[in-house]
Amino acid sequence: MRGLTVTDRLLVPIVQADGAAPRFTWYDDATHARMGLSAITLGNWAAKCGNLLRDQYGLGPGDPVGVLLPAHWQTAGILFGAWWAGCEVRFGEPGDVTFCAPDRIDEAGDSDEILAVGLDAFGLAVPDLPPGIDDYTTEVRVHPDAFTPGGAAADVPVLAGDPAEIVLARSTALAASAGYAAGDRVLSTREWRTVDDLYDGLLAPLAAPASVIHVAHPDPATLADKFATEKATARVA
Repeated sequence: MRGLTVTDRLLVPIVQADGAAPRFTWYDDATHARMGLSAITLGNWAAKCGNLLRDQYGLGPGDPVGVLLPAHWQTAGILFGAWWAGCEVRFGEPGDVTFCAPDRIDEAGDSDEILAVGLDAFGLAVPDLPPGIDDYTTEVRVHPDAFTPGGAAADVPVLAGDPAEIVLARSTALAASAGYAAGDRVLSTREWRTVDDLYDGLLAPLAAPASVIHVAHPDPATLADKFATEKATARVA
């Protein structure tokens, strides 16, 4: 039995219903950077990543994709791209293909392919990479920003050993528990260190479907202003 992916069920309906509205806004208070993505733009990056994984690296349903990245708009695009391709995200661990921050390349181990992600506000390339390490931005940009999913067997694990249905059910339950509703804007300072952080800081809000405003390296003195400026309605610390 073929099932819909996490991206099909979580992101695609948002794109179809309210694609142009802000959906993932990223701040870095350490550098004073800000980047806002609509659901359409996030979906385009996810499509590019899904095509990269499937067409360039030959990955498919159940194949492990390592993600050694912090909370960032590029990370969100990579996650939804991997899920669209039916892959299993191994968050905080290496996989057959591993996406990593430049300072975590050593953690990628014996991955077949390692892509360094610059985590720049505008997605700039990582310069002067060592041999055998590809730059994510350079590789992903050439791929189409539309993706045709092939689906995956319903029991294929996609996150922490769980299949898509379990991931979606947990995301929806967490959204309900937090009281999120469509149109809410959730400001989060929760770093993405664990799978639980992914649920609280990304998946649960989008399941509402709400928008995410993530603040990296938060400056406590400016959070109240951001909450007001971004018209936030809820907070994840």
